[in-house]
Amino acid sequence: MTKAIDCLIQAENNYSYKLYNSILDVDLDDWKQVCQTSDSNVYMDIGFLLTIEKTMAGFSKFWYVIFYDQNGNPSACTSLSTFKADLGVVASKSTKEFITHVRRLLPSFLYLNVLFCGLPISIGKNHLIFVENANQELILKLLDSIMNTIVAKEKIKLTIYKEFNSQECNQLDALLQLNYLKAESLPMHSFQAKFANFSEYCAALKSHYRNDIKRSKRKFEKAGLRVVQLKDTEKILQIYTPEIHQLYEAVVQKSENQLETLPISFFRELAIYFPGQLLFTLVYKDDKIVAFNCSICTQSSVHYLFCGLDYSLNAESDLYFNLMYAALDEALKQNVSKIDFGQTADTFKAKLGSYQTPLYMYIKGTGFLLNWIIRKSLNILFPNPALVPSYNIYKQ
Repeated sequence: MTKAIDCLIQAENNYSYKLYNSILDVDLDDWKQVCQTSDSNVYMDIGFLLTIEKTMAGFSKFWYVIFYDQNGNPSACTSLSTFKADLGVVASKSTKEFITHVRRLLPSFLYLNVLFCGLPISIGKNHLIFVENANQELILKLLDSIMNTIVAKEKIKLTIYKEFNSQECNQLDALLQLNYLKAESLPMHSFQAKFANFSEYCAALKSHYRNDIKRSKRKFEKAGLRVVQLKDTEKILQIYTPEIHQLYEAVVQKSENQLETLPISFFRELAIYFPGQLLFTLVYKDDKIVAFNCSICTQSSVHYLFCGLDYSLNAESDLYFNLMYAALDEALKQNVSKIDFGQTADTFKAKLGSYQTPLYMYIKGTGFLLNWIIRKSLNILFPNPALVPSYNIYKQ
């Protein structure tokens, strides 16, 4: 029996909802009925949500909402979460430098308690799913009311809906009438997987791009590095030690746009909940792992999640480039139609042949003053990402 902490029998707009504070309590049949309509449903999978809930409970609170139409049919669902976020995470370099100087005197400057419509994790996907005939505008008004109640109870300073593509924004722009501001987030880089493997991909490249890859691979081999692909859950649990996790933490510390630092338990729990779907591309130097890329594989796509790197080896071996080449090779072998590369390393991923999908978020401050400050500084704190040109990398 499900344990809804709040259940509105019938709203004025003919939609009702059930609100839960654990994914274990939701009506799984209703949740899955909505989520099966989404091509990104791997991130709405119960196992993924439970992984986040279990491993980030020390940093966040979570809620899950299912909306129903007047006939009792599930029409939409979403996950909500709190997080103490750095408001300058996607600001320009000069703005970040200014924020760093201010934080020498005020360490908590621009760290705000945020309520996300979504999860406190950087994956470039939203967590608000509608069935085809749902009245999205009416559901958004009801959702805004639910979130306002949580904001007041949890003393939240900022409410953010993230990450929506242009098509999804056609309906989400109704939030602008509810005092939200729209800002551009980091774009997603995706790749059409039209090759059987990396060798076939290289054969299709113009000589300039193919020679760059050959040059990098020679440096990799000269450094005595080798690649291992791993999907076996037990082996992943064996190799993913605190030492390996430090490689991930090194990437987080070097990243310019990182929302969170995930604990080691996240990767280990993910391996348990996605047996045979979690793919680790590992780079070894002798018997030591010096780099990894973690991806989730579905029937139609591969989603890069996070990577780890020993930066001391990067210059001599093009370690990051070769890690991505090896990950792409294995992703192509999964016989999928699309590979999501993630939201960073724009130029490198563009030169691999990826295409960009702009993503947007909707932001509202709590109270008139904070909302006014956010409105006046929106373009400073959330500047539009620099456009990366598309590269004509393939032969005619």
